[in-house]
Amino acid sequence: MKKKLIAMILAASMVLSLTACGSGAAGTTAPAADNGAAADTATADASADTAASGSTTDVAFVTDVGNIDDQSFNQYTWAGVQQFCQKNNLNANYYKPSEDSDAARLEQMDNAVKDGAKVVVMAGYLFAAALEEAQAKYPDVSFLALDVSTGDLATPAKNTALITYKEEQAGYLAGYAAVTDGYKELGFLGGMAVPAVVRYGYGFVQGAEQAAKDTGATGVNIKYWYSGS
Repeated sequence: MKKKLIAMILAASMVLSLTACGSGAAGTTAPAADNGAAADTATADASADTAASGSTTDVAFVTDVGNIDDQSFNQYTWAGVQQFCQKNNLNANYYKPSEDSDAARLEQMDNAVKDGAKVVVMAGYLFAAALEEAQAKYPDVSFLALDVSTGDLATPAKNTALITYKEEQAGYLAGYAAVTDGYKELGFLGGMAVPAVVRYGYGFVQGAEQAAKDTGATGVNIKYWYSGS
């Protein structure tokens, strides 16, 4: 089940990212329950079905900082979880930490397991500390951590899968395309200087430099900032 869920989440992230870029439309989201958990499964149609397991929660998603409809990690990961659960007749709920702290993240992971979750999905390197405790605390629960690397979590347990991305490749293509299209005054504005954003930025610079060499372009300048938020 873990491998299928990983594939579904990654597919949803790619498809919904393209949709969001093309139309600006946000995906469908489910309302949050009192403890931060969403009450429904994948879609309005699927919510009428009863999960075969009979559990309140089969697969849980604990959100990163921000809302479930952020058109980024939270929204697209949640969409992948919903799609997987709809196809497998399972209940999916999301849990939103009350604050940006390890204790709050662990609290919602605890709530998910109490509700019956056998798989807990999370997005963002900030989960490393809470995950380190949870994976030992719940050896019979599988944890999927997106954008968490072994640099964040030194010793993943057997019940934990870490999923990382090669952001530098996307950045490289963007930088290369910009110079190939004739632009010479380029800028990169990242949010916080976290590893994923840094990798994208470095890739952007490398792509622009390579395109300049390949096309013979001169006078290409890149201004590089982080906004810090």
